[in-house]
Amino acid sequence: MFDCLHLWGFCDTWVNWIKAVVTGGTVCVKLNNVEGPYFISHKGVRLGDPLSPILFNFVADCLARMVKRAQHNGLLCGLAENLIPRGVAILQYANDTIICLKNDFEKARNMKLLLYLYEVMSGLKINFSKSEIILVNGDNDTQILYAELFNCQVGLFPIKYLGVPVGPGRLHIKDWVILQEKNLKKLSTWKGSSLSMAGRLTLACPAHLYIICPCISYPKQQLIL
Repeated sequence: MFDCLHLWGFCDTWVNWIKAVVTGGTVCVKLNNVEGPYFISHKGVRLGDPLSPILFNFVADCLARMVKRAQHNGLLCGLAENLIPRGVAILQYANDTIICLKNDFEKARNMKLLLYLYEVMSGLKINFSKSEIILVNGDNDTQILYAELFNCQVGLFPIKYLGVPVGPGRLHIKDWVILQEKNLKKLSTWKGSSLSMAGRLTLACPAHLYIICPCISYPKQQLIL
């Protein structure tokens, strides 16, 4: 990680500060409401430390750089290379990563080796058991072959990326139901916390008056975002 900070152009003083925070933190174990003696963790930051996300992003960015270098050397080939030079091979947001590869088993082996090298270099462990292999217009045998190579599960479209369903074709209304219900739940909580006392009494009152206006027609299926 400290080598990554030097590559990003941080000075030695700043890197030494981060090293002191990461390797010199003290923690204790609390058991039955009794705190034990403090000891030096030697590795990592405390839970909830605001430095943790930014340090993780510095290290995770190295994976994108390694993938781009492998593409430049012809070891990997991404998708949509007719639109983008060498294609799109990796999409990252925080700890969510999507790797896009052409149907080439040898280049898939190169990607697996690259992921192993990234683990050794960064000290991070990729949880392959929670990862998924999804083929676009591929047969079941090929999908199982790639799943065995990466020790991953076999997934299906649509997938959920950043909380939004993603698929190769048009999504159906049922694919958006989960997102719609999630937003409605958040909106109901927000409305309840913003209402005045009189509004809350009206909301809690069992008797309601509904006015139906026949001059306005709504579609049968609505999507609220």
